[in-house]
Order: sequence, then C-alpha cells, then structure tokens
Amino acid sequence: MKSEKKNNVKIFRSTKMMPRLVSGFTLVEMVIYIAFFAMLSALAVQATIIVMNSFYRLRLTQNVDQSATVALERLSREIRNAYDVDAAQSTFETNPGRLMLNTKDAGGANTTTEFYMSTGNQLGIKEGGVDKGVLVTKNVTLTNLVFRSISTTNSKAIKIEVSFRDSRSSAVQTVKFYDTIVLRGSVH
Repeated sequence: MKSEKKNNVKIFRSTKMMPRLVSGFTLVEMVIYIAFFAMLSALAVQATIIVMNSFYRLRLTQNVDQSATVALERLSREIRNAYDVDAAQSTFETNPGRLMLNTKDAGGANTTTEFYMSTGNQLGIKEGGVDKGVLVTKNVTLTNLVFRSISTTNSKAIKIEVSFRDSRSSAVQTVKFYDTIVLRGSVH
C-alpha cells in the first residue's frame, strides 16, 4: 500500500487491482430477456384464446344438442302416439314444414298436435289449436324443417329432417338431424 500526503491528509492507495463489482445487465442481455418474455407472453395469450374459443364452441354444441334432443324426443313421442296424420293441414317435402297429427287427449277425446316453425325460427307446438310455446332454447333457431310422409299398406311413418343453429357473436354451430318415426296408431 502506498501513501501520499496532500494538504496534511494521508491518502492510502492500494497497489493491487480491486475486483470490480458488476451489478445489473448489459443492454444485449436486456434485449434478449425482453424478447424471450414477449415471446412467452404471446404464446400464453394465444393458448388462452384457443382454449376459450374451444370452450365457447363446446357450449354452442351442447346447447344445440340439448335443444335437438328435447325437440326430437317430443316429436317422436307425439308422432308415435298419433293415430293419423292430417295431410290436408300438413306441409310436406318443403321448408318450413308443418305437421298436423290426429291424436287423443288424456281423456280419450280426439284432438290435434301441430309442429311448425314459428316466426322466430323456433320449433313451435300447438295442442288442440292452443299454442304451447317452443321446444328449443332461446338461442337455438331452425334453419331447416322438412316433414315427409311415408305410407304403406300396413302403416304410416313420418321422416323428419331438421337443422338446429346456435350463433352468438362470431361463433356459429349448425347441426342437421334426421329421424323416421312410425305412427303406432296407424299399424294394421
């Protein structure tokens, strides 16, 4: 160690090099870290968006499937329990179709059950001429409703072609269903 005197104050200097303490990052390191973090953030945001879109589409599919199940179950039950189809009041082979069934009420009296596409493109039902509402949820609409009558010497059947659609914002889910039901009351 050397010492110097300056204005009667001794200053000590080390002749050995003291290691320099380095703290912080260089500019290149910062740019690399920021680029890496931005890339990871972009991947995380993209993955979140993909998961949310998949979840949203799944909800739409579930909504369409649930509405279709309820509607087709009711259609099938009513057609199966009908004894005849009122061909004059029904609309076959075209969209939107209309189906008028001749049935019996709980007391055994003759009545009718009608399926039709309502003004809001919903599947409506009337029993005995009285509107009973719609068979699908409010977000589900019909894009196609076609009834076809099938008659043989021994029985009658109805073939149904129906498309359900749920569209909210930019996501759209449309599913087409087919079913054929034999009228039990028409079997000879």
